[in-house]
Amino acid sequence: MAFLYLAFAIIILVAGIVVFRERRRPEPQIDTDSTEYFREQSQKLLETNKLDELIAYARDRIAKRPNHTYAHWYLARALYLQRKWTEALVSFNEVAHLDPSWMEDSVTPYVRAIEARLLPKPMQAQPENPEQQRTLH
Repeated sequence: MAFLYLAFAIIILVAGIVVFRERRRPEPQIDTDSTEYFREQSQKLLETNKLDELIAYARDRIAKRPNHTYAHWYLARALYLQRKWTEALVSFNEVAHLDPSWMEDSVTPYVRAIEARLLPKPMQAQPENPEQQRTLH
């Protein structure tokens, strides 16, 4: 019987030590200035359509780190989704300037889409003779 009490006391002691050690471990520090953290937060804002917050977050990062490619990228994407074509175009061009490897896959498709929206539509050719125009009556 004494053996059971001793075993039980040892189990409680070990459990207490484990709990005490767990409580003493510091929480892992999150580096909120890291690129990885910025990308994760920006992607969450983009996916939840919180575009105004994303624009503010990206602009804040650009103010601190002007050459931060991902900040310009997420700013451009948010502006594009808000149909702010001219501002988005400026941001996409900055992405291409900062890192030309982004040009083909990440920048050009958006730039082409923006240019298609901004460039005037070609006018249809009108017949020189107004009598050749079709009428509904």
